[in-house]
Amino acid sequence: MDKPEYDQKMQMLVNDISTYRVLKRDPTNKLQERNNEIVQKMFNIGSIDLKEKNFLTCKNANPPRIYGLPKIHKDDIPLRPICSSIDAPSYNLCKYVVQIFKNLNTSSKYNFKHSSAFKDKIKGTYIYDHESVGSFGVVSLFPSIPVDVAIEIISSRWNDIKEHTSLTKEIFLNMVKFCIKDNRYFKYNNKIYEQRTGMPMGSPASPVLADIVMEELLMKFETDAKNKPRLSTKYVDDIFAVVKTTEIESMLKLLNGYHSTIKFTVQVEKDVELPYLDTLIINKNNRFWIDWYMKRTSSGRLINYNSKQEIKIIRNSAKNFISRFLTISEKIFHKKNIAIIKSTLEQNEFPRELINKLIHNFYAGAKNENLCEKGNKLYKPVSYIPGLAERMKISNLFDREKYTIAFTYNNSLRQVFNNMKDPIPKLEKSNLMYEIPCNGDGSHVCGKVYVGTTKQKLKTRVSGHRSIIKLRNNSSDNKTALSPHCAGHWTLPRFRKC
Repeated sequence: MDKPEYDQKMQMLVNDISTYRVLKRDPTNKLQERNNEIVQKMFNIGSIDLKEKNFLTCKNANPPRIYGLPKIHKDDIPLRPICSSIDAPSYNLCKYVVQIFKNLNTSSKYNFKHSSAFKDKIKGTYIYDHESVGSFGVVSLFPSIPVDVAIEIISSRWNDIKEHTSLTKEIFLNMVKFCIKDNRYFKYNNKIYEQRTGMPMGSPASPVLADIVMEELLMKFETDAKNKPRLSTKYVDDIFAVVKTTEIESMLKLLNGYHSTIKFTVQVEKDVELPYLDTLIINKNNRFWIDWYMKRTSSGRLINYNSKQEIKIIRNSAKNFISRFLTISEKIFHKKNIAIIKSTLEQNEFPRELINKLIHNFYAGAKNENLCEKGNKLYKPVSYIPGLAERMKISNLFDREKYTIAFTYNNSLRQVFNNMKDPIPKLEKSNLMYEIPCNGDGSHVCGKVYVGTTKQKLKTRVSGHRSIIKLRNNSSDNKTALSPHCAGHWTLPRFRKC
């Protein structure tokens, strides 16, 4: 997608006044203060220790930044909005909330973690002639879930939550509300937007809270339905169900009736087949048969065998591909799938002998190589150079009992494709090194450079330098190599961009 087309689609997305609105001021500093007030209150009542307090306290927040990922499998290639919330005011506090909420999902009777678990869950299920299989999904999950509904569900499950936290119900609910309602904003093209409804996109708390809401909704559905599904399971908002053919429309209507913003769509089996996640469910002789499913937009691209990567990583990418493909699919499909595997790996220039060996090892039960060495070794990054890197790893140039090498790669996709996020202005960045050149006193050029480090935002540190120099304050608390140098020139240096 060309940049002008991307910008046009993003602008249309953020200009949807029913979903977003432009804010006059950036609320980041205000939200940072509120975050720290909540953390301080948690520390005062003894719910967190000093280490946790320091981790949750936010000092150099930046607004979340939105960007779009193209949905290449859909017509007109719409964009899926994604928010990067790293360094946002509530980012670490949201991660703290997630650790508490995860305990609620461990006992779910509907959830499964991966496709292999889904296969095991439905394996052997008999399908009657009057039944059909269907998948139900929510349109735009996070923006469609009302915050008030999520808070209400969390409040109703307080007896389960309080076993995993020492916070009071009032403080906990206020913290959750702060995370998922007050922090629904982002920056795009130097403008600050607020998400009017739903859960914040990009927040670490949104996926786990959405899963809890979906769990509650599915439980409510099974209670209210006159003819509940004989089998139902889900992955986040993708519900798989075996229901009476005549009840599919009534099931969809009931699901869509719980809240005006949460809207489901349904996909029913066609020609006895139904794609669900990365599986293809086939209704054959009234029983489920599972095959691997690839969308028509799948490129089949893996790490090329001749790429400049460590051979262990290249081999393991092929092993994982083979293992996933054949583990998910039933054995009756293996002959067909092995042909696809061989074709795909050959297109990625894997030698035919290696492909056959890896497939043989899968059936023989061989385990994948461990990419990480166990133990308490320290990892040292080294640029990967073919031939030299492998010899260095087994050499005596370093203490192999204490250290191990982790290879880094200088060329990446990030260098090939544009970064669609709004760049953070240099003066807004923190945890960095900076330099300030001295331009002299006007009569001559000095040429000296001051190099410093800071955990603060760069603009805060530079402002501190200016204040110290203006006040001629050379006390032991404030004295740096910069201040006495500038005092000798009796002029304020012209700070250039770092």
